Amino acid sequence: MGEDRAARTFNLNRRTLLRSASAAAVVAGAAGCAELDESGDGTAAGTDELADLLPKNIPYEAGLEPDLPGSADGTVSPGFLARPAEVTEAVTEAPMTTGEEITAITPLWNPTPPGLPDNSYFTAVNEALGGTVRFNIADGNNYTEKITTTLASGDVPDMFQIPGWEIIKLSDFTEAAKELFADLSPYIAGDKVADYPLLANYPTDAWAMGVFGGTLLGVPWEREPYEIGMFARLDTLEGMDLAMPTNLQELLERAEEVNDPAANRWAIGSIDEAVQQAMGAPTLWRVEGGELVHKFETEEFAAAIEYIRGLFEKDLVHPDYVADKFTNAKELIGSGQAVFYEDGLGAWHEMQGTYAGVEGFQLWPLDPMAPDADGTPFMWRGDPAGMFTFIRKDLSEERVEECLRVANWCSAPFGTREWDLVWDGVEGVHFEVDDDGVPQRTELGQTEVANTYLFLSGRSNANFKFQYSGLVEGYHAWQEKAAQYLDDHPFQGLRVEMPSDMAAENEPMKDMYHEIYRGQRDMSEWEGMVADWREKAGDAAREYYTEVAEENGRL
Repeated sequence: MGEDRAARTFNLNRRTLLRSASAAAVVAGAAGCAELDESGDGTAAGTDELADLLPKNIPYEAGLEPDLPGSADGTVSPGFLARPAEVTEAVTEAPMTTGEEITAITPLWNPTPPGLPDNSYFTAVNEALGGTVRFNIADGNNYTEKITTTLASGDVPDMFQIPGWEIIKLSDFTEAAKELFADLSPYIAGDKVADYPLLANYPTDAWAMGVFGGTLLGVPWEREPYEIGMFARLDTLEGMDLAMPTNLQELLERAEEVNDPAANRWAIGSIDEAVQQAMGAPTLWRVEGGELVHKFETEEFAAAIEYIRGLFEKDLVHPDYVADKFTNAKELIGSGQAVFYEDGLGAWHEMQGTYAGVEGFQLWPLDPMAPDADGTPFMWRGDPAGMFTFIRKDLSEERVEECLRVANWCSAPFGTREWDLVWDGVEGVHFEVDDDGVPQRTELGQTEVANTYLFLSGRSNANFKFQYSGLVEGYHAWQEKAAQYLDDHPFQGLRVEMPSDMAAENEPMKDMYHEIYRGQRDMSEWEGMVADWREKAGDAAREYYTEVAEENGRL
């Protein structure tokens, strides 16, 4: 699943939506659109402050024992090296009981499968649920437009999956969400969540991320804390007898060694935030001398821009990425046209699956990097939840509870019948277990199975992609290394929603430093850009975040 971190900010008021989305779609549903402010004011709260709203964490004790233990703080996920000989049943009663369909909008980053009634996978899962979930599946790569038009119409489905990286683009999201989605606290706050034991398994910090404007609206998908990584075609490096780089200086050296445009091979397929991270620039803010300093203002961020500019100047970057920062770098890596690129850590197993047919294909993440051999690696710490499932506000209590039961069922962990059914369908129909104990999709499974039910909830972190040789052990070892370098930034554990006018000013800055990368602006302009940003939004943002930090004992 890809994240377009550089996409522009949308405002969820009618005027902006009429400019940014299909006018016909907006006008058709305008009667149901909530009146929203021109600009969100922003909110912030810590887990302790939200305690009365949140479910109690009740660990699920009946799960499968991992082969490689996870850590209590969630920085290392439990690892599973094989499929269990027998799967258990986590939910003994079908969750759907009202006889009504549940409608759902979810994203998908793969080809859309056939819908009902022509999809035996959907039919089988719905049979286990005891009713029909009817999906409206949208292209994950263009999901922002689907979200904006749906929210503007006011006609939301019963269950709506919205990733956090999309929410940050929507400046008035909180206002819209509170108008359209159900408050979940009356159903699951505190001990009430015991009725939904698989939802109760989620950590409290993850639930806190589902609070918007002081109301618990979203069922969180727990995430590992790692934001971004740098990957390499390990098979290409080994074929050239080259070691994996361990710092940015070595990355530059390897890039120069592997770059060969005459052979249609460039060193870099994409690069941006992984270098900012390795240079030691903060995720957003850090404290210096008792005051907040934004990443744009740091020497490390400027050094990252200059480093990346050097890669472009040396023609080490694939021309597709030079021309378009939104180019699909995965395809460049898969085809062998590039050797290094940055991505979220989930890309590791996704790419191994996508390019399994490429002879010798081996993708591997670089270990956490510092600028040079004498430096200390630095890792951004991400939020404890990254995606959220919302339930329609005007449903009856009975229907909200039914949707929560479906979310609970879909949260079953690895090693359960429910997990198997959601991930691979029915054994003997959609998959077979091969001699190595690995589920292999049948031809029908490849056509029909899409993990849409995953997006009706979240699930606890697990490292289980044992079908790719060495990946579970490798990822477990990588996490153990990376965990010690995670940055505890000043807003760790706080649910901070930035005021929309401040958030909007960050997007032009991204465009401008990308222009420096590509030689369209000079590095000497950066200082002036930062000064202009401070005047327009940066100083106001600092004042806002300082107040948040002081109120929560972070300054």
